[in-house]
Amino acid sequence: MNLVFVESNTTGSGMLAFAGARALGSTPVLATADPSRYAGLAETGVRVLACDTNEGDLARVLRDELGEIAGVTTTSEFYVTTVARTAGELGLPGNPPEAVAACRDKGRMRRILAAERLPSPAFEVITPDDDLERQVQATLARIAMPCVVKPVDDTGSLDVVLCTTSQEVLAHCRKLLGSTVNVRGQRSSGTALVEGYLNGPEFSVEMLSARGAHRCVGIVAKQVTPPPSFVECRHVFPAPLDDDAARTLAQTACRALAALGVTDGVTHVEMKLIDRRGYVVEVNARPAGGMIPQVIRTSCGFDLVEAHLRLALGLPVPPLPEIFLPAGIAFLLAHDPPPDAVLAEIGGVEHALALEHVDAVTVTAAPGSAVRHARSSYDRLGHVIAHAPDHARLHGTLDAALDLLRPVLRQPMGVR
Repeated sequence: MNLVFVESNTTGSGMLAFAGARALGSTPVLATADPSRYAGLAETGVRVLACDTNEGDLARVLRDELGEIAGVTTTSEFYVTTVARTAGELGLPGNPPEAVAACRDKGRMRRILAAERLPSPAFEVITPDDDLERQVQATLARIAMPCVVKPVDDTGSLDVVLCTTSQEVLAHCRKLLGSTVNVRGQRSSGTALVEGYLNGPEFSVEMLSARGAHRCVGIVAKQVTPPPSFVECRHVFPAPLDDDAARTLAQTACRALAALGVTDGVTHVEMKLIDRRGYVVEVNARPAGGMIPQVIRTSCGFDLVEAHLRLALGLPVPPLPEIFLPAGIAFLLAHDPPPDAVLAEIGGVEHALALEHVDAVTVTAAPGSAVRHARSSYDRLGHVIAHAPDHARLHGTLDAALDLLRPVLRQPMGVR
């Protein structure tokens, strides 16, 4: 029974999903254009099918090469539309392709949610089809500063920037409109989304859907770096919210999924809570990244990745959790690194791992990697996962562990 992964996250839940597929009695198959992208792939025992995953008739390739296929899935945001289309063509479980496409295109998502009268910021999509300066001028006549400018089809907080002047908006829109491909070699839309800045605490609502029925697994409290970039640097589960606030976020997430046409699978709905109203930031039609599934499993034993795989295979999912222990992850970032810095090593890992309540300390940046001030999730150096009896002690444990981790930086030969 083949379960096909159309590409994957290169770390975290992406690689763990292969073992999860095998535990469910299926044979994991990674369809990828570049097997070398996945460090440690050989150790997973996954079958690798080298093929074009960005263009062409993937359903035909899978039928010809694999024969019997039980499901098609991915943990990568870049390939959720490909998976929905391919699963539909093969008659396998999955979301309607048009629903997933609406989730991937943040401009289309904004239009749909606003039409359904969900709380929304003012927004405008900037396209390459018209005069850029004129578009920006008209946009800023109705959207107050500061505003957020982002690509409509990227992920990992990449190129999401808070702008405070019209010159910054124009420059960042020009950069985004000039982009032709993303980090996976896919053609990018070359459009930008400008929207009002939602100034409030940020959360993610982890949702589980089957045949159009939407349920909330739980809510994660998120911390991000200060503007202008918004790099997620800490996740805590469950979020310390009162019942009314949690209900508001969960109900808004359900309304958003219904409006977008999502019917099945695990989804990651990023939101802000402002004046007791839930504002959707974006909807991701796949499990959360940032090791959130591992944090949730640490908290309550529920495995979001397993649920994701079960739904892709058409299998029932376990009951939702009812008992939660505070758990969280904190990411190691470089603070004010010198220009052209590269990573030599990260010290203090053993000391951080020895702290009470620390479950894991992981270095994700390889020696020799370029190190810069964090602008996206790709700039994280590592992370700590911990649990504690209460949220205060959890934050204290995460802070203490991060304080023990010491990135050692160097500059390349010849750089002074």
